[in-house]
Amino acid sequence: MSARTGAGLAATMLAVALGVGGCWTDREPEPECITPSSTCGPLDAAASASATKPATVDAAAATGLPVPCDLLSATDIEAASGVGFGDGVLVEDDAAEDRASCVWNAADGPLPIVQVVVVAGADQAGSQRASAEEWMGPSSDVDVAGATDAYEVGDGTILGMQVGDVFVEVSFMSADSDDVTDTTVAIAELAIARM
Repeated sequence: MSARTGAGLAATMLAVALGVGGCWTDREPEPECITPSSTCGPLDAAASASATKPATVDAAAATGLPVPCDLLSATDIEAASGVGFGDGVLVEDDAAEDRASCVWNAADGPLPIVQVVVVAGADQAGSQRASAEEWMGPSSDVDVAGATDAYEVGDGTILGMQVGDVFVEVSFMSADSDDVTDTTVAIAELAIARM
């Protein structure tokens, strides 16, 4: 797989991850959520997101929803993946009182990309899994310490899981065509430990 094809695939999968985590929850897909250059697209969203927390994320934190950028550091992600990363950036276009998203970009290139999405509400893993399978194909159960109902899609590129009353989605998008489940699980477990 060429680096360009890998980058395009990763951007598309991240757009789907944003959709699975929320753009498409309980409604039909919105066209602007499908392309990576739209408001749900990770690359534009990450590039345009400010380093400060938007009011909606502050409101979400006040209601008990974890702030996703506080769940991982660049050092954490490097320890789990072996790749250097920059600081996490809140995706303001994806923020609401019941959800928030953070993206970390590789320090030396466009890939890999890590994303954590948190969504308030118990028992969402089943419906989120069905949505993920609709967009990305079959899923498999995985073990993630501290989580229940954990599953992976896309060879471990996206993990979804229930952590108490919060649905958490962790994505690790890379140009590597190998299964990345172990890396994504390691990143997820570091994030969950801070919840």
